Amino acid sequence: MTKRITLALAMIGLSATAFAGSPGDNMVAPAPTGINLVAPDSVGTWSFGLEALYMEAGQQFQYAAVNTLDADDNFTQKNKSVGNEFDWGVEGDISYMFPGSSRDVTLGYTYMNFDDSNHVSGPANIGAFINFPDVDSDYDSAKGKSHQTLNQVDLTFGQLIRIGDRVDLHPFAGVRYADIDVKNDGDYTGTHVGSIDPYTDEIDNDSEFQGAGPRAGFDGSVHLGSGFSIVGTMAGSLLVGDMSQKFRFIDAEGVDVATYKNDSYTAIVPELDAKLGLDYNVAFNPNTSMDIQLGYQVVNYFNAASQDALDSVFVNSNNNTDDFNYQGPYLRLQLNVA
Repeated sequence: MTKRITLALAMIGLSATAFAGSPGDNMVAPAPTGINLVAPDSVGTWSFGLEALYMEAGQQFQYAAVNTLDADDNFTQKNKSVGNEFDWGVEGDISYMFPGSSRDVTLGYTYMNFDDSNHVSGPANIGAFINFPDVDSDYDSAKGKSHQTLNQVDLTFGQLIRIGDRVDLHPFAGVRYADIDVKNDGDYTGTHVGSIDPYTDEIDNDSEFQGAGPRAGFDGSVHLGSGFSIVGTMAGSLLVGDMSQKFRFIDAEGVDVATYKNDSYTAIVPELDAKLGLDYNVAFNPNTSMDIQLGYQVVNYFNAASQDALDSVFVNSNNNTDDFNYQGPYLRLQLNVA
């Protein structure tokens, strides 16, 4: 009996050694014959990355409707919206690759700010998307403003894997924190029936989500030669946090005519993002190099903004949420120091 136990333990030890995949050795995996899957040996390396983001907001704020009647009394309504404009953002990160294992840790921060506006003038044929308590006529002009801000922090741990001579795969996992603040404002100017004095009304709809949760994905690169590579990223997060919203009517003197504040609640916000780009690596010396990368990025936070004005005014109406998303080109510089 003792001999059998000893033999079984020896076989388990041999199996563990075969499947361990130490740095620089071939890792046992269901890869096609002839392709080496390797966790390459590494030296301790710091990387400092900075990205300039030029992104288009995906969310629109419908702030007014232009109503017209033709000569045959046919009614036409054209909605006016603000959004879908390009604005600048920034992403910065620092990572360290541990010596010998090709494992790394990365801390990153992203800031995006979309600040857009639009206006339309009448006369006397413009309606707000919701009626004010004190309005008895249409408006002569309207202006919509949308302000959207993202503050995002990632902490991830990754493993570099080399497939053959030209392909690198870098799976990673960690946590993400995001603060998404969306403010939509509408300003309306008109004249009450029987009066010549203009008046102004304003609406403010503020929504904020703050949440954190797990994040996972992978980076991939195909080396073309002469320092050039095709690079890409696919990743996702699942955030849990607090969603809050406030909706206000404001008169010309800046006094709240009415304020409606929804109870905050715990929201689950999935997130998906992807990148595709072209990278060029230049080596200054054996210990220092720089990557220059140009590509395109897509980001979507699902149901991350509450725009439920009707739920603020009419109790028990359906909750409405919008996605917070953006896409556009980016330019990345990364300094690597061993």
